[in-house]
Amino acid sequence: MTSMLLDVSTPQGFTLVPEVFQQGLIEGMTAKLLQTQPPPCLLRAPTGSGKTFMLTKVLGNVSNEQSVVWLWFVPFVNLVNQTLDAVISNAGDLSPVLFSNGLNQDPGAGQVLISTTQGVSRAAWRKLNYHANGGEQDRTAAEFVALARANNLQLGVVVDEAHIALDHATEFGKFVAWLNPQYLMLATATPKSDRITQFLASAQMSSFESFNVSREDVVKARLNKAYIEAVVYDLRESTATVADLKRTVLRQAWLRNKAIKLALSNAGIPLSPLLLVQVENGPDAIDQAERDLIELCKIPPQAIGKHSADKPDPQLMDAIANDTTKEVLIFKQSAGTGFDAPRAFVLASTKTVNDSDFAMQFIGRVMRVSRQVRASYTHYKDIPAELNTAYVYLANAAAQQGFQQAVQLTDAVQTQLEGQVEKMSVRTTRSGATTYTNQPTSQPPLTPRLPLPQGTVRQPQDQESDVNRPGPEPTGGETSSLFLDGELDELDELAPIEQKEARPRPESAASRDEWEGTMKARGITLYPLRQDMQSVPNALKRERRPDALDMEAIVRRIAIRLVLQESHQRNALLAVRGKLQETERRTELTRRTVVDGKVSIIIDRNRIAAEANAAMKRLPQFEEADRRILIELMASRITPRLSEALEDADSMVEDKELRRMARTAACWLIRAHITQIEEALHEEIASQADTLDAAPLPDMMLFPTAVALPPSSKNLYGILPPTKDDLLGLEQSTLLEDRELLQDKQWRMGESGAMVRTGRFDSTFALNPDELRFAQALDRASFVAWWFRNPDKKPYSVRLVRGEHRNFFYPDFVVCLSHVDGADPIQRLVETKHDLKDASRKARHTPEHYGKVLFLTRDGGRYCIVTEEGSVGEPLDLDDLEALREALQRTAP
Repeated sequence: MTSMLLDVSTPQGFTLVPEVFQQGLIEGMTAKLLQTQPPPCLLRAPTGSGKTFMLTKVLGNVSNEQSVVWLWFVPFVNLVNQTLDAVISNAGDLSPVLFSNGLNQDPGAGQVLISTTQGVSRAAWRKLNYHANGGEQDRTAAEFVALARANNLQLGVVVDEAHIALDHATEFGKFVAWLNPQYLMLATATPKSDRITQFLASAQMSSFESFNVSREDVVKARLNKAYIEAVVYDLRESTATVADLKRTVLRQAWLRNKAIKLALSNAGIPLSPLLLVQVENGPDAIDQAERDLIELCKIPPQAIGKHSADKPDPQLMDAIANDTTKEVLIFKQSAGTGFDAPRAFVLASTKTVNDSDFAMQFIGRVMRVSRQVRASYTHYKDIPAELNTAYVYLANAAAQQGFQQAVQLTDAVQTQLEGQVEKMSVRTTRSGATTYTNQPTSQPPLTPRLPLPQGTVRQPQDQESDVNRPGPEPTGGETSSLFLDGELDELDELAPIEQKEARPRPESAASRDEWEGTMKARGITLYPLRQDMQSVPNALKRERRPDALDMEAIVRRIAIRLVLQESHQRNALLAVRGKLQETERRTELTRRTVVDGKVSIIIDRNRIAAEANAAMKRLPQFEEADRRILIELMASRITPRLSEALEDADSMVEDKELRRMARTAACWLIRAHITQIEEALHEEIASQADTLDAAPLPDMMLFPTAVALPPSSKNLYGILPPTKDDLLGLEQSTLLEDRELLQDKQWRMGESGAMVRTGRFDSTFALNPDELRFAQALDRASFVAWWFRNPDKKPYSVRLVRGEHRNFFYPDFVVCLSHVDGADPIQRLVETKHDLKDASRKARHTPEHYGKVLFLTRDGGRYCIVTEEGSVGEPLDLDDLEALREALQRTAP
């Protein structure tokens, strides 16, 4: 059925007079096709330049001279009827018909059968030589072609939108090769030729004639808008995850559409602009966009047109696009190509489009210049920039890349009206794959239907040196042996297995003495705990988090004490009032100019609440009731400022709405301050930490005898722990079965049941050079009774609850010392840190049993004491640790 809306379905339908560039292309292609051996003709022209119009005119011209049946192929179903309309409107002598219907008609000159490329790209048909889908009343493609040739009719093929239609280039090419048409025309909107060369190669053609027109010429003819502006939003980190960019894009696009409507009215142009809204495919996408437009933009429901079907309906799309009572047309991605709406200036896209071919299709929906604008301005430079720009609003900034690439590819096309021969060649990549390339040539071939060369052209980088290629395999008879028969027989005899004496196993020891002897025999040295030293405990003390807490009281203290940053409070108040501004980046794609401006961003309060709740769920020992308390208290803190801001803006709200806004602002503040809240919570928990005994210290530490550990006069085990190099060298110095004896383990001695606890030196015991010097200084200090290198995550280690983090803290050294001479020694903790910030954080909690941890840091090649403020304090003289004792005296428990 022919559409009556020619202004919409065919951009050139209001005039049959071609533009200058169109006339040149029509004449050039007609002349080439009327040659004795017509070459394939490729038309490269931007979207909106009238490609279909020009192809139709060429078909009419050729059909006036020759008896031809044409087969016209398009990429999408919704383009079939549109092409049908275009042929009727622009070439009255031609007879367009749907492909499926045309097969059952008698072939005739000027007949045009229209189909999608997918409709004939079928391997099953090819295997039957296209004698498929026939019947008593249905003619096959092969039967139709045979009948046409029997009637002395030539065949012609047209492929419109070839940059998309040739997605199945190889299979469709085989169909065209079987068809062997006298005439072949293709039209594309981009200079990319990969699919086209692949198609022509599979159609057994080796060259083609290209006809080009630049976008600049199309703009000068006032068929394309001069400018294309992509609008995206650059969001701050705090806003990116909670901004509702889909609704923001709809609002901003509608505001632009209203501004264009006003500009048209001021210019006296009787045109109602149409806002196009492209949404993702899905059952609710259309309805959601409609609700947003009605609620957010206050657009009357009757002014919104919808194409809600997943499959395109071109008649419906055209009807909506031409209905001036409709100011918005919402459609899905799958229906976003193949319809024309010259009164559309603005496209709002909530879907990511990275493919440049599809991006160009979507730009084409707003690229065309309406008849009313063309009638009002006789020269393209006279059209105001606002009315000569296609606006594309993108909810996903990543989609701009696809649109930018599409525009750059289109701009790369240069005008060539007379035709340019492009010859194809075959190349083989290094991987062995075959590719087809094309390049212009001044030497036309004898015929474009010469087959492609069978040999391959190896690219220089693909060539291999003959030296690297394997030589021929030796051929001939059997290889002669170097030895006489039986000479090597004795080598086949099995060598006797030497029986090794089984090594003693410590697990089988009946007594402690036997166990110690076995360990020594296996090359393991035992370093016993020196219980003869003063105040040596059986077990050290450690902390754990309390099992029971008054969380309500803790949460209330945290909410009241939390210091709220002014910037976060300001942003929270702006967000809930819809006044938060972010950067709107407008990029003019043809000139690549960028202009930034500030616009209000719509915030999704549900996302804010969800993120705040997700953050609070990660807090330790924080239940749902605690989350509610924190939100309510934070809302109470922000309510006075919120009320003041609303009063200043003369936008009073009801109490219920005020509470809702305050809760949303509270959630915003919780998101922004979650780190401080977590640290405060850990500090509260740490202040109530329980102190208990760690596991008993090992009775002995184990290490291979092959590596002698330096002695220490005051270490609990009488040695300096091994270095990292010592630990790494164990694989070379100790057998695997002996290394397996080095375990944190309880050994039971035979029937007596006596127990020995052993410890294993791992990397957390190792001392770096500075720590080694400090340990040696502890040995020399007269006030030190003993010291212990505190390893990480051992059951017998000293472990502290951190006041700012969920992890535990294992200080580097436990030092038992006398604060004053003659006093009983007590255990204190020392930590060496390079990071002062980390030291400051860990120092927030003071363990009840040990007192405040003393932190040391390296500065200028020496250890310095870290002050209460977290800065570098007085230096520590390792020859005299009196400064260390004085610092510990000031924080004695």
